[in-house]
Amino acid sequence: MDIHHGGESTGDLAGALASVRGGEATAPPESSSAMPALAVLRDGTPLLEVPFSTVHAVLGPVSALRHLIARLSGTAPAPRGVTRSSGSETVLVAGRPARLSSRAASSASGVAVVTAGQAISWSQTIGENVLLGSERAAGLRETVVRLLRGPSADRTSVEQSDAARIRRALRIVGLDRSPADPAGALSVVERRLVELARAVAAEASLIVIDDSGPALRADEVERWRQAMVEVARVPRAAGPAPGVLLATGAVTGLAGVASTATVLAVGGAHSPSIRLTPDSGEREVLEAMADGALALDAAGPAGARSWTPGTATVPTDRVSGTGLAVEHWTASHPADPERTVVDDLSFACAPGEVLGLFGPPDSGAGEVLLSVFGRSYGARTRGSVALDGAVADVSTTDLARAAGVLYTTEHPIRFDLSFLGGVPSSVSPDALTRMVRLGVADPRRDYRATTVPSGLVAALPGVHRGPDADQFTESLRIIADTGARAVLLAEPFGATGPPGSEDGRRRAERCALIRSLAASGRAVVVSSEDPAALAAVCDRVVAVRAGRIVGTVGAVGVADAERLDARAVIETMGGLA
Repeated sequence: MDIHHGGESTGDLAGALASVRGGEATAPPESSSAMPALAVLRDGTPLLEVPFSTVHAVLGPVSALRHLIARLSGTAPAPRGVTRSSGSETVLVAGRPARLSSRAASSASGVAVVTAGQAISWSQTIGENVLLGSERAAGLRETVVRLLRGPSADRTSVEQSDAARIRRALRIVGLDRSPADPAGALSVVERRLVELARAVAAEASLIVIDDSGPALRADEVERWRQAMVEVARVPRAAGPAPGVLLATGAVTGLAGVASTATVLAVGGAHSPSIRLTPDSGEREVLEAMADGALALDAAGPAGARSWTPGTATVPTDRVSGTGLAVEHWTASHPADPERTVVDDLSFACAPGEVLGLFGPPDSGAGEVLLSVFGRSYGARTRGSVALDGAVADVSTTDLARAAGVLYTTEHPIRFDLSFLGGVPSSVSPDALTRMVRLGVADPRRDYRATTVPSGLVAALPGVHRGPDADQFTESLRIIADTGARAVLLAEPFGATGPPGSEDGRRRAERCALIRSLAASGRAVVVSSEDPAALAAVCDRVVAVRAGRIVGTVGAVGVADAERLDARAVIETMGGLA
């Protein structure tokens, strides 16, 4: 769900409210154990099923997951003048056709979406946030609801007090906080738990969890996972425990929270359901993710070396000698100096080498490059940068260029926010930091990085959108004529496409240009969430999660070696995130 976070506004509350409103008034009758909470059918054949009382993981690239979440939440864009629908597929929630024309219609069908802590009303208490959109205060609405439910409905939940519902929901998700506490006091993981408690209080049949967003510490990850397991275990007042659909890119540890999984490819194809157990399943998920990544890869040559389990290595020591060396680099979120995005990260890239940093937005992979270039990302940054053994001053973009460091991207990191009156804007990380310092933007907001402007922002004149595809390709050619000794490229590959297509041709050309930059003696560092493209063009790839390097593929100091394997890149990350 897209909410433009800025000053507290009616629009913010309306967006959060729409994610839960209406589900109770049209809640389905008690379901049998054979009826799934969610069924996506094509010509009567199940593509995706989420049973009640289970956590089912759906994994894939960020773009595919966001499309699925948008469809189920009723926010998927439709052609102008055409009513939104679920497309050619049939979506059933608790056995009934789901209306997905809007957030309110989706919620009325029994769907609740948890947005990784973004849909929080900061002017209200924890308890008020839990009940947001499903309050049961006496009045016309409550009277109508009771009449519609009829005498056969479960009156225990109807007559339950708001206070009891809040306590029950908070207890189920494991949040030991007073409902009277202000929402502004919540930590990152507690924001997620409050949103999850809201879905519990709304008695949703299907809870869709967007697991992207701010990285959690190891102890917070365990707390969050246990909350999801508990929600899928405790029965609702009017039926079995809800089905939980977990949209994630991470495979490591997935068997500890989900019982089954489905993998989506970039094109939206579904893998067969994969059963997860403590001893098996995760390897099969990784292989399905690799197959999906390779299926649409048109960039690299055939004949990549074969991949076997265990080829990924542990993080290597930093490279000594000439080239680019980034030491102990740390950068915070632009709006929150206390929230670390790049966490004491060190890497080096020799002249003639292409080094890949693999990770989606907010992983630290792209953020470290932008923060190194003129400290253009982060309310706080620290660490050192050296070129050919000498310390380089990269404190401003001009000084970074003068030192020989150049950064460019087709898809700049942006943050959406609303000014007073709800006017949307799309700002750079550096601008967001300044706005927070000036008091224009609220530092409590969970601003999520994006490389694609929201639909409304994209329609506004004057909004920065970065270069178009041809302009960016030309910029890669121009770099060869500059004095840059280290080139930092963020998401440079462009759209995938079959061989011979315009996208496929452009993608292959960019890969060739990146290799030529390295061949000219420059150190080239590329960040991307595309494992197949990184494997095609890089000599080494390091996987970055929660701001730290979690694994490395490829040999140190061996440029122009045999092409890497996307399967190994995915394995070293333990997924796509």
